[in-house]
Amino acid sequence: MATFVLDGKASAELPRRPIAVTLIVAGSVGIGDGGQTGGARLLAQGRGGRTVRVVQHTAGLLILPRVDEETVVSAVPDGRDRFDQGTVLHVTLGPDDPADMGADVIALTPRDVSGLSFIELATLVPAGAAAVSVTTKLAVPDAPLPPVAAQARAACRGVLHRDQVDEDDQVSVGCVVDTSVSMASLYASGMVAAAGDIVAGLAAVLSGGQPVALTTPGPSGAGQNAFGGGELGEHLGRPPASGFGYSVDVNAAISPFDRSGLTVVVTHGTGVVDLNKGIVALILSDSTVSARPGFAGAICPLPPPGVDGREFLSGQPQLVSRVVAGLLAASGRTGHLGAAR
Repeated sequence: MATFVLDGKASAELPRRPIAVTLIVAGSVGIGDGGQTGGARLLAQGRGGRTVRVVQHTAGLLILPRVDEETVVSAVPDGRDRFDQGTVLHVTLGPDDPADMGADVIALTPRDVSGLSFIELATLVPAGAAAVSVTTKLAVPDAPLPPVAAQARAACRGVLHRDQVDEDDQVSVGCVVDTSVSMASLYASGMVAAAGDIVAGLAAVLSGGQPVALTTPGPSGAGQNAFGGGELGEHLGRPPASGFGYSVDVNAAISPFDRSGLTVVVTHGTGVVDLNKGIVALILSDSTVSARPGFAGAICPLPPPGVDGREFLSGQPQLVSRVVAGLLAASGRTGHLGAAR
């Protein structure tokens, strides 16, 4: 018997016969006993969310009777929205017959999934008539992000039902921030910085963590830079270098962006920007007035007076999730990238 331990994008082969996938959870929820996983459940789907034949014995044990097409094995929290802090997943794949002591076994490197709502574990594909190739999807651990950005990343994964977006599906993410005089108070309150964190969280999933192209149209024209990870929110925590203006043309700043990607326009009112393919608005406002016809995006309420915007949203994960879901739904990305569980 050989035991293969897979990390990064490593792969190994198993005989093409029924395969058992076993999940044990360790960490703050304790180690599962007798097949119980303490809050995690295995899933198996074909490419694009297609249904594949699965025999689910328990939350932590499923059998793939036959792998005839690309199949992705994933894990989701069982009975909760997100994995608890300190949750570590241990996954093995091998023969479904416990008596087959001489068969090869594949073990995936344990993965800390604290705060995630979904994670893809491995891909199985037929490798000729006699073998199945297993490739781990537990690649590089998540890059650290500020609290709001990390919440937005987890929420995006939850909406898409994917931990990662395949390279072929990745899209560029841009951000245009309205710098009219009426936005000055939103800069000062930290809400623009918080909005930048939300966009950074989206980009961490949709673009594979590529830098976000930021445009801030101002009195002296539109300045553009690229920011990765937590840099975007930090940058937007300061007033724009070119100052605030009275006749800021947000729509002119949008035009250079790639419409096949996703561009989030951060502003204070639904009538500021013309929305079309690839463009969504993140409105920072307490207004409860319904968005005008054709509005595409999400409205994020403001914190109480004297409360920093990033601190406010970091304590409101459900609000961050709602905003992220609205932006993705408006962009149409959920249907393209995600498959319903």
